Amino acid sequence: MTSVTSPLDAVFNILIIVTAITFVARRFRFPHTIALIFAGLLATFTPNLQLFDLEADIILSVLLPPIIFQETLQLDIDGLIDDSDMILSYAVAGTLLMVVAVAIFAFLFSGFDPAEAFLLGVIISPTDPISVIGTFRTMGVIKRFQLLVTGESLFNDGVAIVIYSILISIVTVGSLTALDVVRISLVNVVGGVLLGIASGFVVHILFCWTDDKFAEVLISVIAAFGVFRLAEELGASGVIATVLAGLIINYRCRNYGGLGGESRGMLDTLWEFVGFTASSVAFIFIGMKLDPSSLFQYLGPIIALTLFIIIARYFMVVLIAEVIQTISGKRVPRNWRLGILWSGLRGAISVVLVLGVGVIRLPHIEGMTALTFGVVLATNLIQGLSMSRVVQKLELSVRRAPSEEGNGDA
Repeated sequence: MTSVTSPLDAVFNILIIVTAITFVARRFRFPHTIALIFAGLLATFTPNLQLFDLEADIILSVLLPPIIFQETLQLDIDGLIDDSDMILSYAVAGTLLMVVAVAIFAFLFSGFDPAEAFLLGVIISPTDPISVIGTFRTMGVIKRFQLLVTGESLFNDGVAIVIYSILISIVTVGSLTALDVVRISLVNVVGGVLLGIASGFVVHILFCWTDDKFAEVLISVIAAFGVFRLAEELGASGVIATVLAGLIINYRCRNYGGLGGESRGMLDTLWEFVGFTASSVAFIFIGMKLDPSSLFQYLGPIIALTLFIIIARYFMVVLIAEVIQTISGKRVPRNWRLGILWSGLRGAISVVLVLGVGVIRLPHIEGMTALTFGVVLATNLIQGLSMSRVVQKLELSVRRAPSEEGNGDA
């Protein structure tokens, strides 16, 4: 293969890799996200196969919005509202608990100072179940369980990035007052919420004004990327804004019209494709950024941290389930708890956040990067490869155990 001479060649190479890996992975029933990680790693050893060396901010602003937007457009909004207490409990309280747990571990056993330890906790805490969602759909996993796993991932990304922004400010500025922390938090959260809701209503109004399916598709594309970029420019959370915009569009279009049947089908197909492509490129990027020598150097700490995260997540899941049952009476059955535990893989968000820290030049940035990449790789290998067996064992599939669908009811 000749060397790459233009960006179009790099795009073409990426599409070839994604297509080939998708064919092979589905033929052998192997998680394609894991295959893409290794494909990205192998690509770095092939000099003539040049790919884009994307920066962390490009990944965050170009690949993350379509992944989030696609997920929100396909969510069951009524189910999301019904189980909002569980989803937000795991996304907010669960993320905070995991941040503290990982920070304590890193401070006591990895030699990190408190700021570095908390940064690592924030970086590793958000879940990214993309590699197991395909397994869920193929095996007919209970829709409500899928919604809980996906909802937690959507919202905990926003929570983690808000905390990350605060910690980065503290590390770079040196110190922040309590008032500064409150201000940053309010701008991030409230700004993201207001922008997302307003954008969602505006997009729905535009949908109602036209029946041109191509115009509607273009409006959705502008919304997905534009809301994220606008929020980030204003200092608000792009993730929260994009999530809220997608949810508002989804809810209003399903309940108040605005999209015809043909337009809706076209929109769903387009965003499923765009979301799949963006997530595939993100996992190739993870493989490209892997440093095998660094992973081997920190192999012991990576194994220890991975095991600790799994154990800590188990106690977090159980604790929140018991609190929810005590307060609202909703029961999270044992098989659901274990399923939520095993669905807590780490992915692109963690990688992007740790690469963003690299510019600060912290004393232990090499160890922080190695631990993050190691945990991402380990959770995808261990939990991703075993997910189909776990689904069968826990009887989370409607096809295999229809009676289980009611186990999560209040």
